[in-house]
Amino acid sequence: METQFTIAVAIPYIGSDLPPEIPTAPINTDPIIDDGAIRRRIRRPLDLARFVVAIALASGTITLGYFATSTTAGLDTDIESGAALLPSLIVLILNVIGGIGSLGLPIAGSINLILRRRLRQLFDALVAMFLAVSALSIASIVMGNFDNTRLLVAMAGSTSSSNESTAPILGGILAFITVARLMGRRPWNVLSSVVVVSLVSVTVLSGGIALAGIGFSLAVGWAIGLLTRYVLGTSTTRPSGAAVAAALARGGYPVTQLRIAHLTSRGRRYLATTRSGDTLRVTVLDRDLEGAGLVNAAWTSLRLRDEPGKGAFNLRKSVEHAALIAYAAQVAGAPVARLVLSTEVGPDSCALVHQQIPGTPFDELDDITDSELDGAWRAIRTLHDHQMSHRALSGRHLLRGSDGATWLLGIDQGSIAASDVAIRLDLAELLCSLAMLTSVTRSVASARRVLGSEAIARALPALQPVALSARTRKELRKHKGMIIALRDAIVELRPDADTEQIQFQRIKPRTLILIVAGTIAGYVLLSQLTSVDLATLFSTANWLWVLAAFGFSLITYAGATWSLTGFVPEKLSFGKTLLAQIAGDFATLVSPPTLGAIAINVRFLQKSGLHPALSAASVGVSQVAAFITYICLLFAFGIAAGTQADFTFDPPFWAIIGVAAIAVILLALLAVPAVRREIGARIGPLIKEVIPRFVTIAQRPIKLLEGIGGILLLNFAYVGVLFACIEAFDGNLSIAVVGVVYLAGATIGQAAPTPGGLGAVEAALAAGLTAAGLDAGVAVTAVLLYRLVTFWLPTIPGYWAFTYLTKKNLL
Repeated sequence: METQFTIAVAIPYIGSDLPPEIPTAPINTDPIIDDGAIRRRIRRPLDLARFVVAIALASGTITLGYFATSTTAGLDTDIESGAALLPSLIVLILNVIGGIGSLGLPIAGSINLILRRRLRQLFDALVAMFLAVSALSIASIVMGNFDNTRLLVAMAGSTSSSNESTAPILGGILAFITVARLMGRRPWNVLSSVVVVSLVSVTVLSGGIALAGIGFSLAVGWAIGLLTRYVLGTSTTRPSGAAVAAALARGGYPVTQLRIAHLTSRGRRYLATTRSGDTLRVTVLDRDLEGAGLVNAAWTSLRLRDEPGKGAFNLRKSVEHAALIAYAAQVAGAPVARLVLSTEVGPDSCALVHQQIPGTPFDELDDITDSELDGAWRAIRTLHDHQMSHRALSGRHLLRGSDGATWLLGIDQGSIAASDVAIRLDLAELLCSLAMLTSVTRSVASARRVLGSEAIARALPALQPVALSARTRKELRKHKGMIIALRDAIVELRPDADTEQIQFQRIKPRTLILIVAGTIAGYVLLSQLTSVDLATLFSTANWLWVLAAFGFSLITYAGATWSLTGFVPEKLSFGKTLLAQIAGDFATLVSPPTLGAIAINVRFLQKSGLHPALSAASVGVSQVAAFITYICLLFAFGIAAGTQADFTFDPPFWAIIGVAAIAVILLALLAVPAVRREIGARIGPLIKEVIPRFVTIAQRPIKLLEGIGGILLLNFAYVGVLFACIEAFDGNLSIAVVGVVYLAGATIGQAAPTPGGLGAVEAALAAGLTAAGLDAGVAVTAVLLYRLVTFWLPTIPGYWAFTYLTKKNLL
């Protein structure tokens, strides 16, 4: 960048007489400042985050006190016994400090706020104290009148009317301290701590309330103080534009003009003109906004293994990170804006001053040339060569400068000592961004010219929407199928490239819901186990039927093998395929049942020489055939069970109404065109892969018979295992009823996100057998034996088979 300088030259006056005096007007050196409207009161995100923590503490305290009554009662007794040993003088001092402090601290704090002219803050603090005292008083009355002795003992320590469930004064003082911010000022933090500790000690010594009640009162007082502070707002500490200009002058950059460009989630951005005529971009980060993005960061951390961004905003860490990455990029020679100054602007804000680069972002250009595309790839190559990542390569952060060069913006979101995954993410995002701005062909061609086809292939595992930044994901929704087109273009360049996607997602929203459902199912199963005498049942078991169950379990592996080989036209080794099915039992120990088996089979077929697309298509055909067979078997077993005299399954009326309502809702949704289009978009690609493979297999009837026969054998064998387990404990159900229960339970198990459907399968099978007329104790025990035979014990040979196939490079 060229910097313009204005040079003033002093020319001496030549002559015998002095020049005439020229009147001059005074020079105004004050800068022109336009910093917009800064709100006087703001809501701090960190207050809301702390409020959530306080509510969690209050809930946890009352829950712990309720469910661990004996433990908390013993702890209360121990503390009271220890407190009785305290010298009388110490007890007297604590009572005096607590008594005087409960009244003196709010009064002294109020006087301090009045002297500091913080009348609004004083009003807010008094409101919070009133609300906390009122809420805790009402809670104490409700608990006293609530007919729950266990809760009353947990909170008050006894059922005596002289005991209180909460400590309203303690909670009210903590709410006042929170809103008045006494803990952030000296010596008020020390005085506040002494008063609160003394009040807690006096409350414990009095024995009129349990520890759970004290902890609940403190948590509620803190929560109400934080909520009051967030709802009513707090006075801002953000510096004015004049303070920012003064900070720039102290740093050696006096300005003549400072105007605000826009607000960000973490502060403000200014454009400043210095006295030398240079233009600077000034980013001011405010402590008021600490905690911004905390909820999103927490959800992202739970959901994703690796995600662009830095999470919740922290002033000091953000400034240090931005300065470090900017200086590192400058040393590396990357085309980024030069950081010229980082400075503090008052005690609660910092500023980062960058060189302003005149130009136009890529997403505002009407036409992008190949040289500009190549410039973007060269810029990111420079970062990657020095082990740095950008992490937000959207069109907004690519700039065509007025000098024609390509510049990178938004580097403060990047990282140094970047991992291989972070670099792959950059490549994937830049491919997507440039493809959306131009075309898939031009984006891939430009990357190939600059990086080479081998480097582009590294982006394949990261080419998935969840791996991209929020802005790019949003834009990508307007370009359906672009990621697939990019993957196809890269695979065409490098057919041998690794196409297996990196698993970025830890958990999906749907999975989280299913985990909760699985946990509930597990709880139901455990509650059923409490009424079962396992020792007696197992001691009286018929071991011939137990051996039969093991025999049927072995047959399932032959069925699983044929159900795969039957849908693969290519020749596969029966023994190795059998080992792959056994290895699948080990995979289901750490993943949902269907997912583990599919992954093992696809990997095995690829290692056996099949193309990845054909491997996925073959497994897809097998799964579709298995689903259709499932429906047919469920229908057939249902008809057979309905003709049995001993089938007494009588669902409740509400269940029939519920099923009918769900069916009506599903039919109504299918009548909506948007729903049909969404279903078609999701199922269409699968059908396009499966149908050609199915046509190929259909031309070989023996193969088709082998696949369908394997599926039938697999399901009949599992039904046989469950039937044998029931008979082993003298149960009496028809094979048709057992078939219906197995198929329904297996369906629920395949949908459950837990490893092997753990919890969901047991609960579904036990409930189904009990509803069919089997004794509850026998049903639970039979299900446990069934799971032992089909899930737990097979993991041992499954581990051996998995290890063997891995060593032989077959997995």
